[in-house]
Amino acid sequence: MSKRRAGPQVAPTKKSRGSNIVPAFEAASEDDLLTAEPRQIPSASALSVRSLIQGGAIPMLTSLAARRFVENMLMLSSDERIWRYVRSWLKRLPDLMVPKLFNMLQESCPNVLSHGFIVLKQTIASITRNDGLRELCLIGFDKYPDSLFASLISSLPQLRILVLRGCTQISTKTADAAASCSALICVNLNYTTVTPVSLAGVLTLCPCLEVLKVAGIPSWTDATFTKLLDRLSCTPDIVFKNLRNLKLRQLSLSDASVQPFLARCPNLRRLDISFTHVRRHPFATNVNLSLEKISLTSINMQATDLIALVAMMPDLRTLAVGALGSGQSFSAAMGNSSVMNMTDESLARLTDVLEGFESLEKVSLVGNSKLGLTSRRGGALADFVQKVGRRCKHLRSRHLSGLMAEISGAGPPLLEELKLNHTSIDDEAAPYLSCCSSLVSLKLVGAKITSTGLFPIIDACPRLEQLDLTSCRGIKVADRRRFFEVWEHEWKDQV
Repeated sequence: MSKRRAGPQVAPTKKSRGSNIVPAFEAASEDDLLTAEPRQIPSASALSVRSLIQGGAIPMLTSLAARRFVENMLMLSSDERIWRYVRSWLKRLPDLMVPKLFNMLQESCPNVLSHGFIVLKQTIASITRNDGLRELCLIGFDKYPDSLFASLISSLPQLRILVLRGCTQISTKTADAAASCSALICVNLNYTTVTPVSLAGVLTLCPCLEVLKVAGIPSWTDATFTKLLDRLSCTPDIVFKNLRNLKLRQLSLSDASVQPFLARCPNLRRLDISFTHVRRHPFATNVNLSLEKISLTSINMQATDLIALVAMMPDLRTLAVGALGSGQSFSAAMGNSSVMNMTDESLARLTDVLEGFESLEKVSLVGNSKLGLTSRRGGALADFVQKVGRRCKHLRSRHLSGLMAEISGAGPPLLEELKLNHTSIDDEAAPYLSCCSSLVSLKLVGAKITSTGLFPIIDACPRLEQLDLTSCRGIKVADRRRFFEVWEHEWKDQV
């Protein structure tokens, strides 16, 4: 049993006078960026990982085998003779194992996944095609024509899941072929060139459709979307009652297009209209919406409309309202606080609404540069952390004082993921971080923390599995990827 030692018992340092760091919830993910692409993977990450068995549960044999393969992937791929043998077995993987194994490799060693290995994964998915195939996932095939995908999909009548993200030449022919697969429940055409009207068949002939993702398609404008609305108006009573997840991110659509389409989706649970031209409340007023996730990053909506909209979603789990007021040009507006609509006053009002949301797990306020300007001690942001943030599972904030139970008068924070990337967090924050006993992932990219501050945090957080210490100068470069081992040798084993 490890011996717990007390960390530094002092409050976090105050924000320096010349600092321009904006406290915000949630680091910007790849989806927060207008030009995000699947291949944009960090080139110098330092992620330290350990595997834990939670609650006495024994992992499945397939999971253990996958973990073992990921751990030894570098060694196996370094010997061409061995790698040829490994490839022969990879081609025999069941369909369900392919995306799981690939995602594990992406997370564990993103910098060593060669283009050839990525193509291998995609090739495995395509080799298994037959008339009984139910899931097809082909990502980033940007050199193959629309007709090729159309002919492939036409031979898969029982297809239920279709993911063609980043296949940029996919257009009308593929969309028409997909409409013939009446059992489809999920269609992901992000970063392709399908037109709005070409999806009329998928919407009307696939009654089981639950997920539709069409993000990042330049041709989607109010003018082109009107053709789809006109096609649907021929049957005014049609509604997409099974549609649960709709992604319209990075499309040049305004209220004139989005509102009438959403009126046909009465049972939506997840909606992403970030980086669009939507400015007003997109739903009918005075009703309770069933949404559990809504993403409104970088749209030019007034804070009053946002608060009224959020108040209609009592079951909300995830709320993303980064850079509210900046419109589609997120990166250009980041340094211009005058265009932002989220202020300390509006955040305080939003806090009052979200405080009563029992299911809330994640809030993103990244890029709202007006927050924190009216108070040196955090003001509305610190209040948000205390009343709402500590009940969430995902959080990013420099104002950590609200995490301490003795201050809030509540139990320990429910946080499972804490992002403190590129902040001035140092060892003096250790007592606050140590309160988060449920923590699974801690990201400290570019932070000022050292081993002295991290050791007691790991000791106090038995569920912690991931530490991202990229660019942490207080940690030796050789220790950043193996910090859990360092903790065991230099701290845990010192009795």
